[in-house]
Amino acid sequence: MYRKLSLPFALLMALPTAACLDRGTSPDDSQEVSTALEQTNGGFDTADEPPEFGIDTELRAAAIEDDTATTDPLAGDPATTAMDRASAAAGFRAIVVWGKIPADRDATESRDWSGTLKVSRGGLVVRRTIAFEDATDKLLPRVSLDTVAFQSVTKPYIDGLALTILDPGLSTSTAAQTLTYSSADGATVYTIDLAQLADGPVVVDAGNGFKLIAIGHRRQADACDRGFMRGRWHALSAHLGRFLGVVTDENGERVGHVRGVYGQRRNGDSVLFGKFIDREGQFRGILSGTFDNGRYRARWITRQGDHGTAHGAYFEGASERAGHFLGRWAETSCTADAPPPTTTPPPGN
Repeated sequence: MYRKLSLPFALLMALPTAACLDRGTSPDDSQEVSTALEQTNGGFDTADEPPEFGIDTELRAAAIEDDTATTDPLAGDPATTAMDRASAAAGFRAIVVWGKIPADRDATESRDWSGTLKVSRGGLVVRRTIAFEDATDKLLPRVSLDTVAFQSVTKPYIDGLALTILDPGLSTSTAAQTLTYSSADGATVYTIDLAQLADGPVVVDAGNGFKLIAIGHRRQADACDRGFMRGRWHALSAHLGRFLGVVTDENGERVGHVRGVYGQRRNGDSVLFGKFIDREGQFRGILSGTFDNGRYRARWITRQGDHGTAHGAYFEGASERAGHFLGRWAETSCTADAPPPTTTPPPGN
């Protein structure tokens, strides 16, 4: 069961200007993480940081998958723009990834995911590719707005796409809008009811450690600060470790980075803390929350106080290149993306 962690604003503003987590120490230090978890702030402060936290070596070691902007040839088509206007407050901004999750550097089995993603109604616009490699991966020519075809082979890591999902029929249809992955030979088919994305990531077990995961924000007409987070969830010991990742906007474009710690306190609470910065290193917020059974939930707290939420799925890995998490973040005004309410435990010491 999830329990929401309380982090009083007065305590947040009283934090020292230097984080307790020393960047110069080894990331594989369970005692350092355990000590940080006993602090209400997890050792993080509200100060600005160097870009990428100034930890280039650690980020390279994590091998977080790159992403690349793509120009969808159907995006400017009159039929697409008309559908886009008709579904301005419907459909999703989504990320779909597939591959070895958690990552496994020693994997000997590769999997050919070449096939299609298809919506039952509406359309798909590709915004970015994730971890596509020239030798094995590419988008195939668009033939129909409701279908994206691609070639993709994964082994130790993942591939994926950032998509806009259009749904002009939401207001008139009672049928669920679905997203279906089909392998090129038709032997493998996974169908996701997109309404489930409102509650968080949908995880499909594809066997032998391979998974397909979809996460999304409902589209809405009003402007809203929100996006996604993804990266490594590194276990130093059972249910205790660090996470490190990239932060993107709702179209999958990188806008910053996040790093944090998670684990069980001496009182038994399973908690996580993180710090979110933009591309220039400017402070965007503290994450304060809980984790359990592959899911995490957190408050997003700025210098002004509670600002929003972050939640998603995690998969522990035993090295800095293993493990994986994929989540979404949103300010409070994004009411459609707020996670279910949680019970609030007493504040920590």
